[in-house]
Amino acid sequence: MQECNHLSVTLDIDGNQGLELVEIRDITYFEYDSIINRIIVHTLDKHYYTMGTLKYFVESLNSSGFNFKLVDRNNAANIDNVVYMDNSTKMAYFEWPVTKHSKGCTFSRKHFAEVEGQLSGKGQISFA
Repeated sequence: MQECNHLSVTLDIDGNQGLELVEIRDITYFEYDSIINRIIVHTLDKHYYTMGTLKYFVESLNSSGFNFKLVDRNNAANIDNVVYMDNSTKMAYFEWPVTKHSKGCTFSRKHFAEVEGQLSGKGQISFA
């Protein structure tokens, strides 16, 4: 299998601004937006658009050596980029300290507990 480190995305919903490559390790999470029928690809400082399903991206990226997980109905997080998990809101964040502008990804209760257990052994993550 050939190693792939980039994902082809667009800057706008319809692709009018062309394609751009984003480093997969910089992706914080994927979000499915049913209103526009697109997947929004989030990094710390930008967001992009692509087509497909969350399951497709999780499976294909994990098969390429990454660590993504479906964490609720509309989100798939890059678990390796999670640095803070808030138990009261069931949100994961990808930067510390968390500010009102920080990117956060919602988790279902079940997946929050699973990821919290998985990451607690790393010692590189904060929990609230």
